[in-house]
Amino acid sequence: MRRLRVLFVLTSPVRGGVEEVALGLLERLDRAEFEPAVAAPAPLLEAFGPALAAARVPALAVQVEDPRRLTEIGRLAAFMRRFRPDVVNPHLFRSTLAAAPLARGLGIPVVETYHGREGWRLGRSRWAFVPDRLVGRLVDRTIAVSQAARDFLVQVKRYPADRVVVVPNGRDLRAFRPGQARLAVRKELGLDAGAPVVGVVGRLEAQKGHVHLLAAWPAVRREFPDARLLVVGEGRERPDLEARARVAGLGDSVLFTGFRADVPRLLDAIDLLALPSLYEGMPLTAIEASAMARPVVATAVDGTPEVVRDGVTGLLVPPADPPALAAAIARLLRDPARAAEMGRQGRAWVLERFDVQAHVRATAAVYRAAAGRRSAERDAA
Repeated sequence: MRRLRVLFVLTSPVRGGVEEVALGLLERLDRAEFEPAVAAPAPLLEAFGPALAAARVPALAVQVEDPRRLTEIGRLAAFMRRFRPDVVNPHLFRSTLAAAPLARGLGIPVVETYHGREGWRLGRSRWAFVPDRLVGRLVDRTIAVSQAARDFLVQVKRYPADRVVVVPNGRDLRAFRPGQARLAVRKELGLDAGAPVVGVVGRLEAQKGHVHLLAAWPAVRREFPDARLLVVGEGRERPDLEARARVAGLGDSVLFTGFRADVPRLLDAIDLLALPSLYEGMPLTAIEASAMARPVVATAVDGTPEVVRDGVTGLLVPPADPPALAAAIARLLRDPARAAEMGRQGRAWVLERFDVQAHVRATAAVYRAAAGRRSAERDAA
């Protein structure tokens, strides 16, 4: 029997949480049953390079974020005809906008993965989602990465409820072993062994709310003068964030590390994770920090409360509220015993609920259902 061919379509050139989810599937789908391929911008494919080579995944370098780029759209269509996928899986709306009409024209089922609200559309009226509903008619199934994402799709975008299934993101958490690298990493980064260290991990983009964390940081330092803030990640906002830190006189209390591939080691060095995002689908960094038994102070947005259980595995605060963020951080730094217990509870929670293999199995089932449904429709025609 021929393996099911699945074509992933991505439009962001930056390797972030969405892209990590897609890569996890590309690497782990059972090769006895599935044959995956990916179409994505060249910078992302370069970042994925070693992993894709090891998994032997065919790839097309293409930029279809703007559907008016007809040459690029044509290249994607040609790749679909050559690869002959049984399912096309675009991630995020712009990928779906480009890929779904092409796939439908070729009679290929479409499984869209929806990772949460798009920042460029925040604050717009419901009429802004008319294009989504039109393109959604070309989609056989939509995977929502959280219950909050599903609610948004059904209630705001008005997708048919029976076509939306929740599949929580998963991570390979085997590398997340607390207590392996704490002192070594602190020494590498020049951090005092006993200093309170707060970490924030993620792309340096407006969505992630770093500006609000920097605004909260002076209040934290007033109570904990030796506290350090570890900013892990890269992105367009970095120059502005570094300038804000300088102007605020935060000096060496804020350390920008840039992109790091050794996130588990860095998480072992911190005392708690801050997640000040303005919106999130299903925050991978909160899953990872919890796996390292670190409590999380996060904004109560979208799918985040499905990972961070308020008062149990961390604390939730309103978005864009620096005083509330500062107060929650100080509250946990003030009570290390409670913070440690939250970390233990968080590790147990994510190991039980956000395992990558469960995520892969559930996603594979959606692919099978979509391919089987379209095959049944053809047989009945």
